[in-house]
Amino acid sequence: MEKKDLTAADVWAMFAESDRKIAEGHRILDEKLAESSAETRRIIQENERILNEKFEALGIKVNDLKSNVIGISDSNGEFAEEYFYTSLKKKMEFAGVHFDDIDKDIKLLRKLPNGERLKDQFDIVMINDDAVALVEIKYTARKGYPTIMVNQKVPNFRILFPDYASYKIYLGLGALSISEETADEAKKLGIGLLRQVGETVEYETKWVKAY
Repeated sequence: MEKKDLTAADVWAMFAESDRKIAEGHRILDEKLAESSAETRRIIQENERILNEKFEALGIKVNDLKSNVIGISDSNGEFAEEYFYTSLKKKMEFAGVHFDDIDKDIKLLRKLPNGERLKDQFDIVMINDDAVALVEIKYTARKGYPTIMVNQKVPNFRILFPDYASYKIYLGLGALSISEETADEAKKLGIGLLRQVGETVEYETKWVKAY
């Protein structure tokens, strides 16, 4: 069979056919993905419908249930914060250091020189002439949060409150429930623990260090 020389027109025709096949492949793939997504959405919606029907049969609405759960969580957090704040306010002392002022639920948003905005919240803040105590409160303290306090809360406080940037910072974690893993993590990082023991607050601060 005689070999045929390809002309420019033949080459362009080959490219066009290749592009057409690629486009057709993409079209088929998109259709399959769309069908899959639509089926996934249908299954989720069907499951939500069945769940709603079961709850409504019991006189419960799912949205109301979600709201109640969120409300209970918020209330628990507020109770824990007020509980430990009251104790600290009576003592005005943390980790053997006396403090002159105490406040709670401190929030601040500051625009940084690079244009970004930094926002953070501090549950309880105690201040004297050269030191600050940042005491974070959780209803249940979980593993990993002590590390967040060191890596996030300390630098954020210094940036948001530059007047106290050179102050020593002591850290405390108060919670109605603290796992042993969390307690060990806090101890290694020099963070004091505040626990509820009966009707009193137990302070564990002998390993607290200044940041």
